[in-house]
Amino acid sequence: MRKDTVVAASSTSLAVLLAVALLGMVNWLGYRHYVRSDWTGSQMYSLSDKSTNILKDLKDPVRIIVFMTQGSPLYTEARELLTRYQAASPKLTVEYIDPEREPLRTQQLAQEFGVSVANTVVFVAADRKKYVTSDQLAEYDYSGYQMGQAPKMKAFKGEEQFTSAIMGVVNPKMPKIYFTTGHGEADPDGPGEGGLSQVKEALKRDNLAVEKTNLLSGVVPEDCDLLVVAGPRAAFAPGELTAFKAYLDKGGRGFVLLDPVLGGRVVGSGLETLLKEFGVQVNEDLVVDPGRRLPFVGLESVYVTDFRAHPVVDAMQGLAVLLPVARSVTTVSAPGATSTILLTTSDQGWGETDLQSIADRQPVAKDAKDTQPPVSLGVAAQSEPDKDTGWRLVVIGNSTFVTNSYVANVGNPNLALNAINWLVKREQALGIAPRSPEQVNLFLNAGQMRTIVLISLVGLPGLAILAGVVVWWRRRR
Repeated sequence: MRKDTVVAASSTSLAVLLAVALLGMVNWLGYRHYVRSDWTGSQMYSLSDKSTNILKDLKDPVRIIVFMTQGSPLYTEARELLTRYQAASPKLTVEYIDPEREPLRTQQLAQEFGVSVANTVVFVAADRKKYVTSDQLAEYDYSGYQMGQAPKMKAFKGEEQFTSAIMGVVNPKMPKIYFTTGHGEADPDGPGEGGLSQVKEALKRDNLAVEKTNLLSGVVPEDCDLLVVAGPRAAFAPGELTAFKAYLDKGGRGFVLLDPVLGGRVVGSGLETLLKEFGVQVNEDLVVDPGRRLPFVGLESVYVTDFRAHPVVDAMQGLAVLLPVARSVTTVSAPGATSTILLTTSDQGWGETDLQSIADRQPVAKDAKDTQPPVSLGVAAQSEPDKDTGWRLVVIGNSTFVTNSYVANVGNPNLALNAINWLVKREQALGIAPRSPEQVNLFLNAGQMRTIVLISLVGLPGLAILAGVVVWWRRRR
């Protein structure tokens, strides 16, 4: 009997040890190899392809210091997102500093990194630093504030801000973008509805410098990485056109936004003839699309959901771009140039060439003289073959879509930022849209509340008592 007892005890001990070892191995494998899932309806914590590609390509370590208390607004969202960043790249290290629990450590790091604002995330690589504050992480709806309601988050911009900050510290060179002036173009410093201040801020977040230039000097600035012409209202002088052409011939990049010429409000820019030499044709028409008509607006506001194959628009499937008052832009053969259509109207859209009738507010209909559907609204062109020193162009038949009054609409910021990043040859930096968090509300009437109370206070305890009685009765028998 003693021998049997020893054998049984040994077997039991060995089984326990094996179970503990197996559990330890499972936990170790789970720690080293795991899959994170995002169960939010808007995929608020899922990393885009842009972020994933940038994280995979990191060569130098990036240190991230989070100055937030656990009760800070957006602490949970920021921590969850940064956990996914850290899992995507071993080059990232994240440190969380609670200013309330670690005041001395907070003071030391704040002095080291020059942090003066609470709730700040600092990104550091070598001697380069980038800061993201909590007010940059989200947009809020304050419409119910006067009625005592708390602000509601309408857009979470954590990925956009964090990826931009990482790019800012790992890329020492900051491309410089120049906007032309002197022809009534939209102003990158303009805060009003027709200004481009929101686009400028977005470019700064993407580690791009923004300047203004006048081409009357006859040359494009030497440090110009991209020249933007945003909705000119007057013609370029011959010397300016010569300067623009010389810049492109030397491998320059241009982002040209040209509005329709209607009733004296806009005159031809003079760029139309020049662009033909680089594979882009800008037509004298006004695009209308009954198949994409929006409620309460005219046919001239084109709602675009049809995108072709090109790096500028590949990631925009499922989005939409709103182009108010646009002209058609299409491809044309040109020596040494390759051009590609980016976006088009539906099969019901056309380019109306009877601009006088439109100016006189007369009804128009598609005829043989018009630009036939589907109508191209934007073109990307580049030198053939496209070498590192080759030129690039993106031409869109509308400039209003990037102004402050429209740039926040649907896919408008994606199109603008994607085009700019492609032009400066930062294809891995093609835009990240903010995520809209789910707003879930549960409303219960008095009867439903009574049912929940009865189930929780009477039903569940009663079920446990009944189970106990059944067990007792079975054992008694």
